[in-house]
Amino acid sequence: MTDAAASLPADGMAGSAANGDDERLAYRSIFQRLFIRPEVGAVIGAIGVWTFFWAVSGTFGTAGGSWGWIDIVASSLGIMAVAVSVLMIGGEFDLSSGAMTGATAMLTVFIVKETGELGGLGLPMSVSLLLGLAVALGIGWLNGTMVERTGQPSFIITLATFFSLKGLKLGLANRFVGQIQVASTEEASDYDFWRPIFAGEWERNTHQLEARDFFYTSLPLLGFTILVLAVAELWFARRSTPNTAGMIQFLVGLAFGVAGVGLMHGTDGTGGNVLSAAVITVGVLIGLHGYCQWRFEPLVDRGTIQFDATLRNRLALGIVLVVIGGAVAMVIDSSSEAQFVFPFTVQGIRAIVSVGLMVTGLGLLAMVSQAALSINAATKFVVTTALASGVLLVAAVVFLDSESAKFRASLFTILLAGALIVFAWGLVVSRFEERRFVDRGADRSGYIMMIVGVLSILAGIAFRLLFVTEAELLADIPPTKTSVRVLWFLAFTSVMVWMLARTKFGGWTFAVGGNKEAARQVGVPAGRTKTQLFMIVSFAAWLVGVLVAFRINSIQANTGDGKEFEYIIAAVVGGCLLTGGYGSAAGGAIGAMIMAMPLIGISAARWNTDWRFLFLGVILLVAVVSNRYLRLKAEALRR
Repeated sequence: MTDAAASLPADGMAGSAANGDDERLAYRSIFQRLFIRPEVGAVIGAIGVWTFFWAVSGTFGTAGGSWGWIDIVASSLGIMAVAVSVLMIGGEFDLSSGAMTGATAMLTVFIVKETGELGGLGLPMSVSLLLGLAVALGIGWLNGTMVERTGQPSFIITLATFFSLKGLKLGLANRFVGQIQVASTEEASDYDFWRPIFAGEWERNTHQLEARDFFYTSLPLLGFTILVLAVAELWFARRSTPNTAGMIQFLVGLAFGVAGVGLMHGTDGTGGNVLSAAVITVGVLIGLHGYCQWRFEPLVDRGTIQFDATLRNRLALGIVLVVIGGAVAMVIDSSSEAQFVFPFTVQGIRAIVSVGLMVTGLGLLAMVSQAALSINAATKFVVTTALASGVLLVAAVVFLDSESAKFRASLFTILLAGALIVFAWGLVVSRFEERRFVDRGADRSGYIMMIVGVLSILAGIAFRLLFVTEAELLADIPPTKTSVRVLWFLAFTSVMVWMLARTKFGGWTFAVGGNKEAARQVGVPAGRTKTQLFMIVSFAAWLVGVLVAFRINSIQANTGDGKEFEYIIAAVVGGCLLTGGYGSAAGGAIGAMIMAMPLIGISAARWNTDWRFLFLGVILLVAVVSNRYLRLKAEALRR
């Protein structure tokens, strides 16, 4: 399914409605539409992995720890994972992608290296970048053309390219430089011009902003509020005439929320925090109910509470699992590094068992909550309240027994907010009419609000990562730096997401990946499309090679060799199918984050880093099984 194709069902449903068909048979709710997205499993996994490692480490969730894995993603893994994801959607592989990053980096350095007995060509960096890009695009074109002309699998063609590049890197390095390491980019005459573009850095400790915590708190809260209201726009049926009394109630609730946030920043201590939390809670309940009363149709019949045996058993099992998981977390020592069962420490087994039980329990409660919606509103409210209670129990466990003080405070706050939102949502779902027909105006408003909400949350997080306060400086926090590589990663990912979603070439990519011959028959230039996909991967390899060359100023002959498997794993974890025709560029980026987090998280948790590849292997296996399950569910929803 393409990003662009995500909008097709709405057009199709509108057409169905126009022909007099029953709209309720065609319409899918917002959660169903989100569920069929290929990257949804990766998003859930990324949140889970991030939470897990912060729970078992005191530094992983800090700004320094966060920049550690973000830099791994941005410097190489993320850009290539996105490019490889796009190629895999087109139904092909490129096993030369890893070696190509090292080859283009070595070529870039060799061209600018000063001439001499063991020198290079001594050309400016501007020339080197253009020549390197031309060579990379040529290799991509050659890969695509060979696959198309010979009819051989891309696995074989690019494997040959991999060995060719590997041999060329080693042989040419020894021939012209006399060693397997080529240095350095600093010898270029125009190095100072290009360095800020490819290796510029932002040192957090030199950028102080006292209002940082205000933005860090208020912007995510604003974003989450907008997201909840956006979901309401996409979920409920609009009133023909807005209710003014509901608007007044919404404004009153909004005022309570703002007052609660102000109280939180203006007071210290447990008493002030409890009071501000109570004020915010009142504001959320009043405000959300008022917003729904203002804009949506009230529900006429709520029904009576009904449970069949299956729902009752799942509800009970979910509650029991959450309770047992909390008990395990409280009983086992969270700071013990003693060996428990090879290769796990006591701390590690505690985290795996307790988090696994609690997450599974909450997942069961969420499934029961979704199933209860098809019964009636009263049953939905009861189950949603149980889910909110489960989240509250997890919050209590985090608060009472977590090794990291920052993790304890931050996640406890997030879980409290989550429990409040779940309860408030169950309240309004039981009182207002669910929309079962297409409303393009409401959908447009809802999606715009979702984008604004997500951007607001990301902006708040950016303030936290980029700036320091005077209190942190006085506490002598370690200096942290981030690189312009993050911007390159975000820019490349955004372009690829846009290309798949909004261009004809994106549609062709999914078409040739799903069924190449069928795509040819409807006029898609299949061969040219696949060749261009290989060239996108080679462009990404050139970009990563340049970023690596500027970062370390020297390149070894084996740079990038073997990394192609990590790129493919990241793409699969992000939701791409090995058979092609399904996935997303954003999923590849998220998959790269999941791959990078253990590299920092395992060290931060003081575990043996020799086991990181075992962790990555388990992630891949779980991702493949989960993606297949989600895909089957998505196909069922389309019927």
